[in-house]
Amino acid sequence: MSIAKMKRLRLIALNDQKEDLLAGLLHVGCVEVSEAEDKLTDPEWAALVKKDEASVLDVRARINALGSAMEALKKYGGVKSALFEIRSEISEEALFDEALYQKEMESADKINDLVREIAQNYSKENRLSGIRAGLVPWKAADWPMDQESTAATDITFGTCPVKNLMEDLTAAVEAAAPEAAIARIHEDRELKYLMIITHKSVTEAVLEALRPFAFSHAHFKDMPGTAAEEIQKLDISLAALKEERAKLEQEIASYKDEYGVMKICMDRLTADVDKEYTHEKFLKGDSVFYAEGWFPENRMEKLTKELEKFTCAYEYADPQEGDTVPVLCENSKLVTPMHMVTEMYSLPAYDGVDPNPLIFPFFVFYFGFMFADMGYGLIILLVSLFITKKFKPKGTMGYMFNLGILLGISTTICGFFIGSFFGDAVTVISETFMGQTRELWALINPLKDPMTVLYFGIILGIIQMVFGQCIKIWMGFRDGNGLDAVLDVVPWWILFIGIGLTVAFGSPIPVIIGALALICTQGRHNPTIPGKIFGGVASLYDITSWLGDVLSYARLMALMLATTVIANVVNILATLPGSIIAFIVIFVVGHIFNLGINLIGTYVHAARLQYLEFFGKFYKDGGVPFKPLAYNTKYVDVVEDENA
Repeated sequence: MSIAKMKRLRLIALNDQKEDLLAGLLHVGCVEVSEAEDKLTDPEWAALVKKDEASVLDVRARINALGSAMEALKKYGGVKSALFEIRSEISEEALFDEALYQKEMESADKINDLVREIAQNYSKENRLSGIRAGLVPWKAADWPMDQESTAATDITFGTCPVKNLMEDLTAAVEAAAPEAAIARIHEDRELKYLMIITHKSVTEAVLEALRPFAFSHAHFKDMPGTAAEEIQKLDISLAALKEERAKLEQEIASYKDEYGVMKICMDRLTADVDKEYTHEKFLKGDSVFYAEGWFPENRMEKLTKELEKFTCAYEYADPQEGDTVPVLCENSKLVTPMHMVTEMYSLPAYDGVDPNPLIFPFFVFYFGFMFADMGYGLIILLVSLFITKKFKPKGTMGYMFNLGILLGISTTICGFFIGSFFGDAVTVISETFMGQTRELWALINPLKDPMTVLYFGIILGIIQMVFGQCIKIWMGFRDGNGLDAVLDVVPWWILFIGIGLTVAFGSPIPVIIGALALICTQGRHNPTIPGKIFGGVASLYDITSWLGDVLSYARLMALMLATTVIANVVNILATLPGSIIAFIVIFVVGHIFNLGINLIGTYVHAARLQYLEFFGKFYKDGGVPFKPLAYNTKYVDVVEDENA
């Protein structure tokens, strides 16, 4: 398979058919509507059309409202969300059931109203709890809190830092007014809580005398009772708020059975917002609208069948020079998971080569070669199979677990050839618990013969890099630049073959021939003869780059050794306590750690060999992803009615 050939679509249709046509494009799921801004810069077009208006914000608001209601059901209704949703199938008609949608949006609004009431309830509770906390230190004061005076006296409540001694405070008050009295109501780690009774004539003098002690006057409004009485009232109010909140939460929980339907409505709203974003790209006239976009050529028949249902004029055209054509890589079910690896780097350019089938055998084998353990491979395989069959994940998650199946198989096979099952677990267990020595068959033992593994990895690397150069030559002939492609690549082959012959036979002539081939060809694009020669000579420096690329494949041996050595160390540590229970615990925890850390490392290094060493030989990146208007659902799979 390869990069899908694209066609441009230009369309003019009646305004009153806009919504139906959007639904039709969503149904076929193969058209990416693109911006037509260039038309608005043309005076003739600008006189006839303008950018269409859409309701993206309205749909987004409904998505937020429904999402908030669903979160409330998780919080108050005991609804559990799983990492992997079991996706059910649903028809397009059921997805866009308007009556069901309106009902669920009304339920969502009611739930959100209840959530707001709960928030207000918490706000009241926090306020009352703050008031109560402020009254607790005054609980021992047997005096109405808001009564600050009698006919002849003033009653003052206040605080000062705890470092002030009561004797000093009393002395200051008595010195200012012998007829005044001060009493300590409470004391904590920071403050003293004081009650001062003064004759009205000396109140200001007493407060002035307490100023050096950082005395702060405390006022209590609308509290006719004592602190203890007011605390009791607040406790009653707080209990009532909790009871009210429990009822509100219970009312929200009564909607929990609607959660499954809300998920369908959320997927419907996702489709709606995608339609509105597409809507924004239309150019609108008085009675018609204009749209343009891209679609894969192999979907032309299906698209034509859909467009024929509307009163519209349309045309298809091939891409022109200068067009930014979106890229869609179409591959077999086996190779499709590799899209995840390629997309982490960059999509190929539209006029490039789809790398997915090219890197597929190398990536899968390199991963298995570096991990190389039957136990770990079986775990990866079984977990990936279970999740794929049980939950049927889509998108990147689907790619990941489908790729996991392939990587698990590769790891298991490579582990078989080096005789590794959780490292040397078979040997350790048989010697420790059975008193006999058993070893698994192995074609090669990487710990005893690492150089053979190293040579094999480097040979694989050379094969892959040469393969990449062959692809470059093919691309050159495809694009009419075959001679340039040959001259860019073949002289390097002559040089490296020459190096091999020199090492084998001791004669420098083959190396000299290869160097001359580079000098004569690599600077050929420079305009002057000295420039051509200098460019050719300078190209010899690239030998270091080639050497670095070749040595990069040494990581195949390094990662294999890392996985095996760590596994063996875990097995040794598990036997040290001499207890079967301790052995099981250390064995399981240690191998889970080894599996996790090497799963990430092996994936990264297998991908790196593709991105740097392989792609560097031929890859033309920079492609723009093809994003058609299609069902991008999270909870359900839409079964399209082809007869609709």
